[in-house]
Amino acid sequence: MSAAKNICFFNTTKFWGGGEKWHFEAAEMMSTTPNNTFFVCDKEGELAKKLVGIDVTQFHVTAGNLSFLNTSKIKKLVEFYQENNIETVIFNSPKDLKLGGKAAKKAGVENIVYRRGIAVEVKKSKLNTHLFKDVVTHFIFNSKATKALLEKNHVDILSTKKTAIIYNAIEFSGEEQLIRNNEHPVVIGNAGRLVEQKGQKYVIEIARKLKEKGLDFKILIAGEGPLYEELEKGIKSQNLSDHIELLGFVDDMKTFMKQIDIFISTALWEGFGFVLAEAMTAKKPVLAFDLSSNPELINDGGNGFLIPAQNIELFANKLEGLINDESLRNQMGQAAYTFAKANFEKTKQFQKLLDFVA
Repeated sequence: MSAAKNICFFNTTKFWGGGEKWHFEAAEMMSTTPNNTFFVCDKEGELAKKLVGIDVTQFHVTAGNLSFLNTSKIKKLVEFYQENNIETVIFNSPKDLKLGGKAAKKAGVENIVYRRGIAVEVKKSKLNTHLFKDVVTHFIFNSKATKALLEKNHVDILSTKKTAIIYNAIEFSGEEQLIRNNEHPVVIGNAGRLVEQKGQKYVIEIARKLKEKGLDFKILIAGEGPLYEELEKGIKSQNLSDHIELLGFVDDMKTFMKQIDIFISTALWEGFGFVLAEAMTAKKPVLAFDLSSNPELINDGGNGFLIPAQNIELFANKLEGLINDESLRNQMGQAAYTFAKANFEKTKQFQKLLDFVA
């Protein structure tokens, strides 16, 4: 048996988001192995609170975009790495990489891992070139699409590094009944922050098309955000209040997914469509625009449909077919579940991480 490793996760973000969820779950599972698990986080942040009671040693630091210029913070982190003989450190954000990566390099940490989960292009700046070439030793991407966006300006550097695509992980609770049978109206789900990126304005347009077709349906939109009032006005102006309901923030997504028949995403870009994967684990057919990482999750015509970006007419037509065909919904939902279990199951994804960094 190989000796235990000293592995450190580094995330100073105060709020709770997708990256924080990944970091927390990875640290939680790492803590159940023979390895020694450490976590650098903000003392006032959500991660620090959630890590309490888990066999993880916390080290607290605050970080901003310019913290990498703070020699005192760099010195404290170097001492932390060296005193605990940290062999691997895993970052999730650019600001943390700038601060903690610089310190890790100074401390002689062997494996400096940058997990990239943001679906935006990375500029070819002097600082990024230095970090990627001279500091980072391993790259993890949450999708092929995310990797391609970093490769666009840094392919020469990336080709010299160890890389892995590790999808976000989902826990499967069993084969309980997840499909609604013979219930009307057909319920369509959408979930995400109410922001431009998630494109909920297109949901209203799709609903208008479905209403014009005389279909019996209900759309539930889970999420909160700055566009709530604008969307609410749009729903009322299109006389769609009987067909669309804004639920606000939904904490229990498993229950939300169980009460719908079909899931749709109108997002204009995604690093990894985690909510699509969640719907698939609940045996729901999924529809989304054919962009970013969506083709990595959706087998068009198999477990759902990929729609050319912003083609509302086709989106509505594909939904019409599913609304009118319960058998097809169930067939696609089962295919979605099978695909998700093969590709996103939590223990499998964690083992990939463990094999890659430990």
